[in-house]
Amino acid sequence: MRSKTVSLLIVLAMSLSFAACSKNLGPETLPSTTIPTTTETTEATETTAETVPSETEPLPPGPTSTSLITKKPVKTYGSLIVSGGTITTKSKTPVVLRGVSSAPLDECAGFFDAETIKTIAEDWGADVLRIAVPADKGEDTYINNSEKYFKQTCEIIDLCIDQGIYVIVNWHNSKNGDPNTYKKKAISFFTRIAGIYADKPNVIYEICNEPNGTRSGDKKKRAVDWNNSVKPFAEEVIKSIRTIDKDNIIIVGTPDWCRDIDKAADNPIKGSNICYSVHFSAASDGEDLQTKIYNARKKGICVFATEWKTTDSSGVSSVSADGTSSWLDFLEENKIGWCNAYIYATNNATFNGLLFDTNGRYSIEDIFTGHWPDGLISDSGIIVRDRLLGAKGTKKPEVVDEPDEPDKPDNQDEPDLPDPEE
Repeated sequence: MRSKTVSLLIVLAMSLSFAACSKNLGPETLPSTTIPTTTETTEATETTAETVPSETEPLPPGPTSTSLITKKPVKTYGSLIVSGGTITTKSKTPVVLRGVSSAPLDECAGFFDAETIKTIAEDWGADVLRIAVPADKGEDTYINNSEKYFKQTCEIIDLCIDQGIYVIVNWHNSKNGDPNTYKKKAISFFTRIAGIYADKPNVIYEICNEPNGTRSGDKKKRAVDWNNSVKPFAEEVIKSIRTIDKDNIIIVGTPDWCRDIDKAADNPIKGSNICYSVHFSAASDGEDLQTKIYNARKKGICVFATEWKTTDSSGVSSVSADGTSSWLDFLEENKIGWCNAYIYATNNATFNGLLFDTNGRYSIEDIFTGHWPDGLISDSGIIVRDRLLGAKGTKKPEVVDEPDEPDKPDNQDEPDLPDPEE
């Protein structure tokens, strides 16, 4: 007898309103308490005398995660400085910050609340959260809606301060590769942020994201390079921050999508507590970029990997466990902090996303509640979470349906640090 299979279609509908701001800005701007809702639609095939149970019927959600880390990073380390090209405490003890980055805030509205940030800090062991403020890509951006995104940024900063973790505030210019395009907006944004949080050791400023391409309005099509474009931009923004905040660390993006770290090392910005960002993709970047970073560190500049993927640069390749392990070992050896991208986005269809419901078992509420079960964590997320917890000396949690361990590379026992003479 011919059997009919019951098919299940789950449609997630999300309606969000996320307008929030710092506690310092007044009670009239407190965050909305609107909770996103879901709609489930089930379409069944025609019935027969004998119904065969569907093999795709969703399983019940697995157990949620619990707190494993009780120490607060900011309480442990306090105000951070850059000393000898390394982020340290004021007593010169090296500090390697490890954490995750948000997607641009327009792609994760409503996701960050006290419980999700507690999960990132205590269940996953992150020291730092990077907030990607959507500066210029699309219609719903800081450029077009400044107050909305300023308030959202302040709200998340406040939650990180309450949780006792560090927070990188990233001016996420991703459409215009020349940061000078909206330089006045960037100066205004960081001046306002510094005016509120200058006395908070939690806050780190990242003043531009992935400079690239050609200079805006330049008929000669000259590249967005370090000496003539990025460095002058950074010097102006840094000056505006330092008139208010004398000490907190400032991270500067580097040309070629944060890969020309060598150019910054050859002509660094004068000033204290300045670091430079590098971005990489573990499945496609290797020793060439590591050698650039190694040589830059030898010249004395501070480097921070503010955004990296376990995949290739597209985000849709398979996850490279070996590449990720090699890169993270390299960063540890060189005392370089990092933030993996991204923890969550509403259009999170790429393999580098850390949360990914692959079989329709979970609702939006499960994602937004935090304390995520293993079934809601992608392969990339499992790797990143376990690395974060492993760095804290915490036992790796048991993983549901954990993939087989990859074969060890032939050079497993050799140092990962590239030879700068090669």
